[in-house]
Amino acid sequence: MKPMANIEIKGTEELLRGFEKYRKEATKAIKRGVDRTAGMVASDAKERLAGGLGGLMRRVTGRLIASVHAEFGNKTEQPEKNTFKPVKASEASDKNLNVTIADDEAVAGTNVHYGPYIEFGTKFMSAMSFLGFAAVRQDKRLKERVIEELNKINKG
Repeated sequence: MKPMANIEIKGTEELLRGFEKYRKEATKAIKRGVDRTAGMVASDAKERLAGGLGGLMRRVTGRLIASVHAEFGNKTEQPEKNTFKPVKASEASDKNLNVTIADDEAVAGTNVHYGPYIEFGTKFMSAMSFLGFAAVRQDKRLKERVIEELNKINKG
């Protein structure tokens, strides 16, 4: 029987530290992509409510538009600002959706009590989706944004 060869690999500790650092940076990059997308879902929903993006909104109040916003779990960096501002900054905007958001999540929505009636309709009124529409519109961009953010750390 032939003796087995012993192999010694040097630098494994440093390699493992490098992988751990990359994992942390990649997690932050993915979170930035998620946060950016949630912000854009809120922006698209506001624009749809105001009659843009093919919106059919007739009786939507400024209160509902002002209440639509995104909330972020464990903030990493400030996501891109919403580009659509249909109401004055002085108008009310409740910044609490009353939901638990995990560190790696972001949520877009409204806490105005009649928001679900507009979104899903009633037996007296057809649904006029604004959040669902915006989420579908931004769905493909989520993957693109995450890839953009990961590419930033891969190049750096």
